[in-house]
Amino acid sequence: YLNPPSRGADAQSRQVRIGPGEVRWLTETWMLQWHRPPTTEEMRGMVLDLLKEELYSREAREMRLDKDDIIVRRRLTQKLEFLLQDTARAAEPTDDDLRRFYQAHPKRFRTEARISFRQVYFSPEHRRDAVRDAGVLLARLSSATPPSVAAMGDRLLLDSEYRDADEQTVVSAFGPDFADAVFAQQPGAWHGPIASGYGLHLVYVTQTVPAHQRAFAEARPQVLEAWREQQQRESEERYFARLMKKYRVVIDDSVKPLIAPLGVAHVDGAAR
Repeated sequence: YLNPPSRGADAQSRQVRIGPGEVRWLTETWMLQWHRPPTTEEMRGMVLDLLKEELYSREAREMRLDKDDIIVRRRLTQKLEFLLQDTARAAEPTDDDLRRFYQAHPKRFRTEARISFRQVYFSPEHRRDAVRDAGVLLARLSSATPPSVAAMGDRLLLDSEYRDADEQTVVSAFGPDFADAVFAQQPGAWHGPIASGYGLHLVYVTQTVPAHQRAFAEARPQVLEAWREQQQRESEERYFARLMKKYRVVIDDSVKPLIAPLGVAHVDGAAR
């Protein structure tokens, strides 16, 4: 134990203790990271660092160095958020809880539709009539896909073939209108021309996998994680609401609309 020299009634409040509990915690933390016990020198260094951290932090608080420090404020906020998250995750749901959550949010546990296709690009900037050229090639193509078909179009810094792509992948590459049009096509034939933000495309869909609802047993791990996220979010909202009632929060009237979702009923206005 370390007992800094102190006099008066605040001697006990100035006491800093380092005992077997702290040493055990340091050892366990070390072993989790390094998967071996610390050496005597390593343990000595950790104890010294802990002592220095405790003394420095107490002295800094006594000197009010934490006052109005945005970094300290954010660290304290983060630490409290971690505590709230741990508290929320301590609750374990029953299977009935998870089934009710699963049934209440069916869209969250659906697989996404996926598609495989090849595309040939026609640039309006490099062709006199990109629509006519695309139509001519479409008429020449059969349901078979020639290996060199991509060379029949123009150069584009995107893949000429996509396999098992979800809608977001296609949207990110070609835009939402193109994705909607491609996902609506039947496999086994050439389609187009289909417009994108780049120009025109002929598209050959090789395979589509429709979206489907996953069974509860299959989706259970994701249901559990989503349930925990919701519990954590609701716990934080309840805690925030309690703090809004506990403290007198003064907000300028011009700012109130910005925090309306957080509960303006619990804040006081301040006229400028």
